Amino acid sequence: MAGWAAVAFVVVAVGVGWAVTNFGPQSRSNEPKPYAAAFSLVDQDGKPVTQADFLGKPSAWFFGFTNCPDVCPTALAEMSAILESLGDDAQKLQVVFVSVDPERDTPEILKDYAGYFDPRIVALTGSQENISSMTKARYIYSEKIPLEGGNYTMQHSAGVQLVAPDGGFWGTLDSEENFDIRLGKVRRLIQGA
Repeated sequence: MAGWAAVAFVVVAVGVGWAVTNFGPQSRSNEPKPYAAAFSLVDQDGKPVTQADFLGKPSAWFFGFTNCPDVCPTALAEMSAILESLGDDAQKLQVVFVSVDPERDTPEILKDYAGYFDPRIVALTGSQENISSMTKARYIYSEKIPLEGGNYTMQHSAGVQLVAPDGGFWGTLDSEENFDIRLGKVRRLIQGA
């Protein structure tokens, strides 16, 4: 008899759990689902921007700096090639370059730098505090490395983060992947939007 009571208890518990899951409070599907904390920066035209400015359209985010000798120009050149390969679909993607070196990367410098690769690339900078908060929230590594003569360089994460239109994290583009794989990921991101 005790065995049947245990079975009955499990059946009731599973039923209640199912009812709560399927009929209980649900999140609103139209609410943004950011994968990181909100931010407040400025774009290459000096215009203030927040996370809300990048919702509603899929995006690709790269964090770097304009004095970078190799990784950053390579990543931006590859994102420019992806935009070119997308043809008309390129207008459905936002490509965003965020400086991890706001001390040197002013909006004017970023405008020239991003424009050299593709004028559709949005470049962002801001206070060191705001940049640090954003990189931490998005799991981006960056560190100022002193060099001889008082100069410095920046070490930083090199991947491109893909973000869905609702602000949710979608995936990454890795520099080790071949171009067709990266282009395919971007196309799937756009098609899913």
